[in-house]
Parts: sequence; structure tokens; C-alpha cells
Amino acid sequence: MARNTMDFARQNTEQTTDWIRAIAEQNLDQSRAAFEGLLTVARKAVREVDQQTAAICEHSISLAEETLANTFDFAHKLVRMKEPQELVQLQSEFVSRQAQLLGDQTKELGQRMVKGVQDTAKATREAAAEASRRRPEAA
Repeated sequence: MARNTMDFARQNTEQTTDWIRAIAEQNLDQSRAAFEGLLTVARKAVREVDQQTAAICEHSISLAEETLANTFDFAHKLVRMKEPQELVQLQSEFVSRQAQLLGDQTKELGQRMVKGVQDTAKATREAAAEASRRRPEAA
């Protein structure tokens, strides 16, 4: 009798765990879809801004998108985790990926900002030169 009770309890626990995992995965998928929709709307709004600002915003949204994808991948792996010992490995991989993303994105954003400043400085110099050439004509 005790054996049947233990088997019954284990089977119910496994079924409940499977059910909770299925619900968690469905919620994660729905959340991901909502965030992807939000990113699509944000991306459309960014396209309305001037070129330099749009490039920086796009870069930031791209970082958010990659970070979000990494976070959802991590969450899916956690939901499927079988042994508690896997948590350390999964967390380590997640943190490493996030750090790599942030480092890469920061470097690229810095390069874009430098180029933007250089382009702005060049345009300012050219506009100033053009304005100084026109001044004598006005006199």
C-alpha cells in the first residue's frame, strides 16, 4: 500500500511539474511576443527621428532585443532544468553572454558616436567656411 501511495505521489508530482513547466513556457512565449511587438513599435518610432539620433536609438534597441532574447533563452533553460546543480552553469553562461553583448554593443556604440561627432564637426566646419566665403560678397 505504501509503495502504491509513493508511486501515486511521485506520478502526481511529475504531472504537476510538467503542467507548471508547460504554463511557464506558454507565459514566456506570450511575454516574448508582447516584448517583440513593443520593440517593433519602438523601432518604427525611432525611424521618425534624425539620422544620428536614430542610429543611436536603433543600436540601443538592438542591445535591448539581444539582451531580452538572451534572458528568455535563460528562462527557458531554467524551466527545463532537471537538476539544481545545473543552475550555476546556466547562470554562468547567461552572465557571460550578457557581458559579451554589453561589451560588443558599447564598443560599437562608441565608434558610432565618434563618427557622428566627426561628421557633425566636418559639417560645421564646412558651413562656417561657406558662411565666411559669403560675407565678403555681402559687403
